[in-house]
Amino acid sequence: MSSQQSSSSAGHVGRGILFTAIGACCWGFSGTCAQLLTSTYGIPVSWLITVRMCAGASLFLVVCLLKNWRSFRAALRDTRSLLHMIIFGLLGVLLTQFSYITCISYTNAGIGTVLERLGLIIILFYICITVRRLPRVREALGVLLALAGVFLIATHGSFEALAIPPEGLFWGCMTAVAMACYTLIPVKPLAKWGSFIVTGIAMSTAGITSAIMLQPWNLDVSVSSEVIIVVAVMVVVGTFAAYLFYLQGVRDAGSMRAGLIGCLEPVSAIVISALWLHTPVSLFDIMGTVLILSMVALTTQKDKNEVHDKFSGSLRDVPLFQGSASHLGYYETHHATSADLNAFTEVIETGRRFVAELGILEPGEKKYPSERRIMRAIDHGDAYVVTMDASAAKTALNDREASIVDSVAVTADGKRAIGAFSLDMNGDPAYVRSIGAVWTDFSDSHPEGESEYAALHWVSVIPEARRSGVGMFILGEAERMAKAAGKSCIRADVYEGNEPMKKLLECYGFHPCGKIILRNSLGKERMRSAYELIL
Repeated sequence: MSSQQSSSSAGHVGRGILFTAIGACCWGFSGTCAQLLTSTYGIPVSWLITVRMCAGASLFLVVCLLKNWRSFRAALRDTRSLLHMIIFGLLGVLLTQFSYITCISYTNAGIGTVLERLGLIIILFYICITVRRLPRVREALGVLLALAGVFLIATHGSFEALAIPPEGLFWGCMTAVAMACYTLIPVKPLAKWGSFIVTGIAMSTAGITSAIMLQPWNLDVSVSSEVIIVVAVMVVVGTFAAYLFYLQGVRDAGSMRAGLIGCLEPVSAIVISALWLHTPVSLFDIMGTVLILSMVALTTQKDKNEVHDKFSGSLRDVPLFQGSASHLGYYETHHATSADLNAFTEVIETGRRFVAELGILEPGEKKYPSERRIMRAIDHGDAYVVTMDASAAKTALNDREASIVDSVAVTADGKRAIGAFSLDMNGDPAYVRSIGAVWTDFSDSHPEGESEYAALHWVSVIPEARRSGVGMFILGEAERMAKAAGKSCIRADVYEGNEPMKKLLECYGFHPCGKIILRNSLGKERMRSAYELIL
């Protein structure tokens, strides 16, 4: 790893620790608000949980749609990430709330907090088993300090306070599992889509589910202007800001550090309650706070021989609260010109190599597409190149490939070519001679003779830019341009063995239309899988 990458990584860890601490403090503020609403105004906990989740989800979704609706739409079509986010919403966001409240209903808030933080042990063991390593000394000491600090704050040093019924123990263990799930499940979606989109979708899942389960509309709740103000502040600070900052901290600093720094939540709750509600602070509170702050100081240090893994935080330098795929807004598409021929051809060549690596070969045939065919597409205005400027490319592409960026093809306007495709608004004559495909849109021609569909071909992305949403961006651009041209659908054909491209098309919304046999002008046949997107 280069020194530049190392410094970048260190900067992310520091930022992640700061954001996790901010998120934990916001949660502490949320707890104080909840205490005020339930004890002073008599608001039912189930009503508060549902309103908090639904209002927070609405706020996240509005920001997502206003900030980067393309990335949000692409995330909804990314089946694997969407499934992760839904599971995170159920097992992370919702289960954390539900199990904690249920646990303290059988015990008390102190025991619930202690049992919840046992999730740190689950996180540590899961990470060590997954990456096949022993716990680091700082991690083990950090867990001990965190648990000791939380124990002192929650129980004031009394082991007798830990005497709990079996139901309380069960839900306390579920709280620990939920806390671990909350920190571990969203690692991959956060890296790809960022905390805005991940939290918005997860919280929407949790909010809708909690509304169905708890049915807050059946509760008799007296909502005064004071309650509305406190709930509003709780949603903005204790939900929106808390989840946003904490999950960004998980992304930057890693799961283990974020889980440990999250123990600042009871510390912040003590301080806020003392200043706002004038709750007395005991010696045990101070001792627990000192232990937790010592843990924070310990975990912020990085071992010299520490090896980076997927739970250690992201090394990518992407815009704040966004993921690698959130660079969709920084990509540009323009018609390829004759001056872009070399750049366009180089990108297409990477696509050829990718297809060859999949074991897809057509013996005896020339390269597809041939340079002559590429030139014809450029002359007809059917060829497009996807670009980004050099500085954006170096931050968006994989860090381990950052040194290769300078060798990436440059277009005529000096930008880096990272993708290429062809979109023929007149359709594909080969489809007229094809057999086998069952198209959803049966009309092959416009009343005036112009084709009703656009034909998409040659979708290629350079290796360094893959898994960053470029493929989804290309499909989105193709849809936008086809709609603008008044087309009713987009058709495409794919090599039968090209599973990655099939998955991309299906994730975006293309429907399989069976196998298609294409015949060229010489009568030679080729088997493909046909796809169609209705516009």
